[in-house]
Amino acid sequence: RIREQVQTPAQPWFLAVGFYRPHIPLFAPRKYFDLYAGLDIQLPAVRADDLDDLSDTGRRWARDPVTAGSHASVVKHGQWKAAVTAYLACVSFIDAQVGKLLAAIDEGPAAGNTVIVLWGDHGWHLGEKEHWRKFALWEEATRAPLLWVVPGLTRPGSRCDRPVDFMGIYPTLAELCGLPVPAHQEGVSLLPLLRDPAAPWDRPALTNYRFGNHTVRTAGWRYIRYE
Repeated sequence: RIREQVQTPAQPWFLAVGFYRPHIPLFAPRKYFDLYAGLDIQLPAVRADDLDDLSDTGRRWARDPVTAGSHASVVKHGQWKAAVTAYLACVSFIDAQVGKLLAAIDEGPAAGNTVIVLWGDHGWHLGEKEHWRKFALWEEATRAPLLWVVPGLTRPGSRCDRPVDFMGIYPTLAELCGLPVPAHQEGVSLLPLLRDPAAPWDRPALTNYRFGNHTVRTAGWRYIRYE
């Protein structure tokens, strides 16, 4: 589809691509598991008292097997390292698929005039806080990839440590493409940070999970309010 579109580079085009992995079930082709064969797979560090300072709601979210996966079962059946390995294999699998898309863009005439944004919809616990998958407002569950390539603006290898949320994707793309931003749009353009990753930024990142549960993330702090 990319190769078809870029035959007429004078015409603007937009392509949205979604990948299902990494996700339960943690399946991927065997060759991506083979990448990790024989390696010393490191498990997340988990404190024995890590849930002691949580509210009842926080502990329930951590251990609820319906929404979080049961850490006790993973440990009981000796599947912790296997699950982490499977997660890594899924990440490598998707890395390869993204590479195919980028190669198609790089081979075409629109390579120098195509904005690319890559993000994941959530983070992933692999046993931290006795928790698996997402369904929480903690750091691992809410931290996700967000990568931008803007020809003539972003620099390869640069990194921005400012906390942002995905509400900024829409207005940023609109501004980069010279399109109007609807009045009802609540996000703020990330263009200042694309120009200068160290630019001043005083807006926190906001995340919501179900009704009445919110977290605010600044550069140094996370505040969680449960319903």
